[in-house]
Amino acid sequence: MGSKPRPAKQFGLQQYFKSLNYRLAVNLFRGCLPMFINTLALIIAQGSLIGLAEVFIVAVCLYAVLYISAPFPEQEATETALSTDGAYQYLLAGWLGEFQLWRIFWPFFVVLNGALYGADYWVWTGGISVSSWWNIHFILAAPVLWWAVGIWRSSPKSSSRLWIAMSRLAVFGALAEFGMRLYIYFNLPRQFFNCEELMLDYFSCF
Repeated sequence: MGSKPRPAKQFGLQQYFKSLNYRLAVNLFRGCLPMFINTLALIIAQGSLIGLAEVFIVAVCLYAVLYISAPFPEQEATETALSTDGAYQYLLAGWLGEFQLWRIFWPFFVVLNGALYGADYWVWTGGISVSSWWNIHFILAAPVLWWAVGIWRSSPKSSSRLWIAMSRLAVFGALAEFGMRLYIYFNLPRQFFNCEELMLDYFSCF
């Protein structure tokens, strides 16, 4: 009769594969959308919500739908004078879709990723509390909504349906990122916030 594997050995293998899966996910998403580095890799490693294969399938299918439904680019897309007069007019023009697609997509995309990555870094190093980390995301919610509406309305002012679909996919990615951060806040706080080392606002991890 064969002997059953020892629980300790089996647990060690599970930990090894979980760590390997985490490193693979981190390397993959580091080359894609930076906003996914800290969240999706952790969720995939935990295996409690979604796996790497499912993420890939969903992304490909969603991109296909967005590409098919994307509007055709305008032949001569122009920006109105409204988009050049001050901060308020800039925000209004973005909301109305007056910009070229790249002009509304890239500035906010870079700022959003920097804000999310900075919030994670500060909470890990104890620079801000866990509740402050959550407040930053709450403050970012309105600008993300502005950006999403602007992307949709500015889509025809692009050179190709490929970029239109990619920009809209990034919008869904940003919304998914906020959903994952909400999930982590309530379900995986110990793993994400390093509660054993974080002294500031310790009880927010539970």
